[in-house]
Amino acid sequence: MYKLFFSNKYNRYISIALFSFLWILQLISCADDVDFEQINLITLKPVYEVDFVYAQFDTDVFHQSASVFVPELIVNDTLDYDLLSIDFATKHLIKVELTFEFENTIERDFEFHFGFLNSEGERIGPSYHMIADKGNGVDTTPVKTTKLIVMDNVTIDTVESATQLVSSLTLKDVSGTLKGIFELKSKGSYFINYQL
Repeated sequence: MYKLFFSNKYNRYISIALFSFLWILQLISCADDVDFEQINLITLKPVYEVDFVYAQFDTDVFHQSASVFVPELIVNDTLDYDLLSIDFATKHLIKVELTFEFENTIERDFEFHFGFLNSEGERIGPSYHMIADKGNGVDTTPVKTTKLIVMDNVTIDTVESATQLVSSLTLKDVSGTLKGIFELKSKGSYFINYQL
């Protein structure tokens, strides 16, 4: 009823060949010991991107007569900023890249300034200034200007107590005949280095 595996002549040769192959495979195979201490050598380097500042200036909002002239229009804004107040972030942060993209159809340059304030409302760290190129007028392709600011460890340490971001947008020689749209988009890329 029951047949042994080696009962057939061919099965015996196949079995011997299979066992021989497995025995030789065991002799030539190698395995290194697993070093669980290597986990300490793993370094995570994530990059977090967040929206930073957004502004839009549309001349249609300001319905002025052609005879009205404003030598300088300044729009100031202050907003809460606390990303660097988290100890984990500042201890493992290696750099911050702030990317600003300006799109402008208004036939004037725009000046953009920003800086950081501490909880007492005092400026800390550097102030930044950039100019967005003038546009070519309404119904034209917006003129794009891109600026990159890289904050190193020294700057990060200086502004880590920042609780607010202060900014101003300046437009000169504003009249009722000025038409178009100005838009500012920006993002912050935070580079972290964390060793397990």
